[in-house]
Parts: sequence; structure tokens; C-alpha cells
Amino acid sequence: MIARRALLQGGLVLPLAAACAPEVLGGDSGAVRIAVSWSGNELDAFRAVLNGLAAAGTFTGRVDVVPLGDDINTALSAGGRDAPDIVMLPDPGAIQTKARAGLRPLSELRAEAIWKPDGQQAYAEPWYDLLWHADCGRQPQLYGVPFKAANMSLVWFDRMAFPGFDPKTCTSTGADGPDQWSLTDWATYTRQFADSGRHLFALGAADGWVLAYHFANVLRAVAPRAYEALSAPDAAAGNCWPPRKSGLPAASWNHRHVRAALTVLGKIWCVPGGFAGGVAEPLRRQLADSIRDVFQHHRAAMVVAPDYAEPVVRECLRRVGQPECTVGVIGFPGYLEWNDHPPYIGGGDVMVIAANASPQAEKLVAALAAANASQPWIRDHGGFVPPNVRTADPASYSGLFHGVTDRMRRWDVFDFADLVGPRGRRDGLWRILTRFLIDVGDRGEKAVGPATDRAIGDLERTWS
Repeated sequence: MIARRALLQGGLVLPLAAACAPEVLGGDSGAVRIAVSWSGNELDAFRAVLNGLAAAGTFTGRVDVVPLGDDINTALSAGGRDAPDIVMLPDPGAIQTKARAGLRPLSELRAEAIWKPDGQQAYAEPWYDLLWHADCGRQPQLYGVPFKAANMSLVWFDRMAFPGFDPKTCTSTGADGPDQWSLTDWATYTRQFADSGRHLFALGAADGWVLAYHFANVLRAVAPRAYEALSAPDAAAGNCWPPRKSGLPAASWNHRHVRAALTVLGKIWCVPGGFAGGVAEPLRRQLADSIRDVFQHHRAAMVVAPDYAEPVVRECLRRVGQPECTVGVIGFPGYLEWNDHPPYIGGGDVMVIAANASPQAEKLVAALAAANASQPWIRDHGGFVPPNVRTADPASYSGLFHGVTDRMRRWDVFDFADLVGPRGRRDGLWRILTRFLIDVGDRGEKAVGPATDRAIGDLERTWS
């Protein structure tokens, strides 16, 4: 879930040069320092959680919150007394490489108390391979604890943009809505909407990570085994954890299923007039802008966005005076049929402890991992999926998310870009997908083949 932070901007996002500066990472020398990537509403929400811990007496020590924005990974390279004790890491896949240098595992007793309180597992099974780590021949140890999960496979739409919806009764008589479309239907409907005056999709392509999770969902829907093979740790590099799944194909970008995934994506993005303002406009817009294009400015009808789009959607509804029932939320569809093996991709922020952390750091991690610790965020701010299975479902699950309640915490694979490390960032996957969008945008289907060839070549070089 790296670099999604521009969504709720308004708080402090520090430049890279400042991120490791002593005056930034410094603070109360007796406090536990926790580095986060959040800003704006999310930063306020996290501080409310800490205040809740203090009020309940769960953790009464002093805490310094260090907002680092998209430069959060620099926190683990900071040294000396100014280094953070805890880092709220938005890409848990990094734990498998960082565990060897710079991270401290939780003590065996603390790990057992957090992971299996009363003998019952508190987190879904896929977290295990991500957050536990073992060197070859050794027992696994817990290096990361989930704080906040995310559902990366959601599609939001304005129900008023589709025939048959009555906002007075909040009912729909439409027989052919987005909840019935397959992934292959999207290109057809993109063309239809391009001629109607309101575009089908809004896209915040200025955030490269947005393109990355679009691609991840398409790849998972079209080529699920290729997704797993390409995101698996490189056994040749001496990685023994997590155990590699058996039966995976060889990791190759130049594979017909990967080509099929890029072709599907290209056919959606290539439609002439498919985006308001042409392809240049999405390249200037961030995710929050694309959400407002759907629910406030009504330039588009749909947007692919994770669950933490919720606060921005609610802000839009307040501004235009529309009821909550005008918002539709569905799962990302399957490839050939909407309900045929759709992707279930998860994301999240996990707490890791620096090697030289204060003795109080582990206690704060345990307090934040408690089932009810996140309630101030859930209750007052929204945009929070609890990773702890013992945490009650938020009220929004019976409201805004009522149609996807059963899938909010259901994921079977983690976000692709967060699993592959630096290759999934600005100089890798983000750059390649941005180039792919430029190559196909507004150019029609004739551009998809050459753009796919170029993208696969770039991906092969990046992964080599």
C-alpha cells in the first residue's frame, strides 16, 4: 500500500532530504518514536488512537509521531538516538529483506500473545508468510504486526449515472449495471460512455501506485498463477522464507497470460475520449481528484479505489447534498464473468520495531495491536479495515459497504507492488505503467499491441 498517502493530503509530507534529518526524527528523548506515512485525516485519526490508548491506560508512556509521507522507508536507515523505535511500514513485503538488517523480532512470548491470544489466531492466514521470517534452517520469528488492513479490489460508482436508479427511494430497477459486468465488458462500456457526455472511468494516474493496483487486479483476474510466480521471492537469491508454493509456473513477463492481462488493460485505457480531457488529464490527477470526478463533479461514473477512499467519498456527498445510497461499491470483477474468480487483493500498514528500539516499543506495538485499539479511527474517521479478526465490523459495513461486507477482510494475495520491493516503485512498475498509459491512451486498439510489447520488454529488464 506504499505511496497512497496523497489521497488524504493536508498534513505534513516531508521531502527526502529532511526525512532523515535529526531535527525531524528528533523529539522527546524519553518518548517512543513511531514513524508513519500518514498525513491529513489519517494522521489525525492515528493520533486519536494514541489518545485512546492513553485514556484507557493501555499505554501511558510518551509517544512522538514522526510523519514521513512517501519517504517512510528512509526511517529504517536513520541511525543514532534520533532513529524511530517503530515504523508503520506500508509495504509489508519489505520485511523479508529488512529482517536481516535493521529490524528486531518480537519476543517469543509477546509474539504468541499478539498472534494467538487464548490460542486462537487473531489474523488471517496470508499475513503469516508476510510478517514472519526465518533464515534458512531456523524457526520463523514475528517481525511485523498488522495495524491497518486495506481492500485493494473495490470499484466505486455513482448509482445516479446508470439507468433505473431512483434517489428518492434509493432503489434501482436497472437490469444491467456495473455489478453484472465482467472485466472484458469494461472496454465496451467505456466506449459507450465516451459518446454520452459522462465518462465511465476516472483515473488518478499522477499517482503511479494507482496504476500499479489497477494492473495488479487485472493480472490477478486474468493470470492468477503468473501473479504469484512474478511476485514470489527469488529462490536463487537464497530466500528460504516464505516457502515457495509448489506448481507455480516459471516467473516470466513474456508469457501469453501476462500479455492477455496487459491487453485487457490496454483496451480499457485506449478508448478515444475514454477519459475526460483525454489521457493527459488523468496524468495530472491524483486519486482524490478522480474520486471527486465521480461523486462531486460528475465527470465520470466509476473509479477503482481501495476502501480508504471512504472519507473522500463522504466529503463529496456532503458537498453536493447527495444521500449515501447513491454510492455503489462492488468488488473488482472476474475476467470473463463478473463472479468468476474475481481478485481479492489486500494491502495494509504493519508495525515493525527497529533493532535499537526502546524497551517500551514492544509494549506500544502490543497496545496498538489490541482488538479495540483502532476504534477511534473506525468510529470517527472511517477508511479503516481492521486486520484483527476479533475487532468488530465497522458500522459502515452495513451502510456504504453493505454490498461487499463479506469481502472486506477477505483477501488471498497481497498487493503486487508491495511484494516485489523497489521494482514495484517509481523507477520500476509505476514508470512502466505510466508509459503504457501514454502509449495507449486515446489511440485506439491498434496501439495496444506495440505498447504491450514495449511494456513487457521494460518489465523483463527491470526484473532481470
